[in-house]
Amino acid sequence: MKVLIVESDLEWRNSLNAHVGELGYEISVCSALGQARDILRSRQPDILLSDVGLPDGSLMPELASLRQHFPSMGIIVLTAASRSEERVRCMSDGADYTLAKPVKLDEVSATLTALARRMKTAPHQSSPQSETWAFHRRSGRLSRNGAVALQFTDKESTALAALLQSPNYPVSHGQLFDLLRSGGEEYDAHRIDALIYRVRQKLRSLPESPMQIRNIYGEGFLMLRRSSSVDIVLES
Repeated sequence: MKVLIVESDLEWRNSLNAHVGELGYEISVCSALGQARDILRSRQPDILLSDVGLPDGSLMPELASLRQHFPSMGIIVLTAASRSEERVRCMSDGADYTLAKPVKLDEVSATLTALARRMKTAPHQSSPQSETWAFHRRSGRLSRNGAVALQFTDKESTALAALLQSPNYPVSHGQLFDLLRSGGEEYDAHRIDALIYRVRQKLRSLPESPMQIRNIYGEGFLMLRRSSSVDIVLES
């Protein structure tokens, strides 16, 4: 199994590299979030073992997107011991395990073993049939196979298009504010929250919605596809 270790502290990174390598895993290491993204694009590991706080950003806003794009990859996150809410959020957003720092190497190896065992014994799932949805920005129509499934207002369409154009990163209140303000109409955080709520409720009204909107605390809103087999085309 291939393990990607992402850790900024050189001494701890070397310790993890040596210890995990002795367990028989094929190891890749890096020290920053940007480097991890590059590695993930070129060669997907079986397991990601990463500190949540990295020099160029936090892993936390990335977890939901990682889980969406790499559904079969195991994710272990190292978090600060004093931040229980951080560990809960990591688990909610896609981590398989969280370990509170400082963590012992034996605990790391036991967690890796448990996760690897679970991944090996997971039932094989056949690839689901792909489905294509189209969202037409100007008309506000969300369609599947040419049939209109939902109709959105102009403001709702603006927000939905912004989320679809940023599939890997949250869209902030500020970004939505800049897109939505027109003429004398003003948008504050509460109005934007209400707008996103209406969009979310419309999507939830579908028996099988192709996507969902997730709140990313302190970052904004992230659009997630229901599964990797769903293709959503944004049309102008």
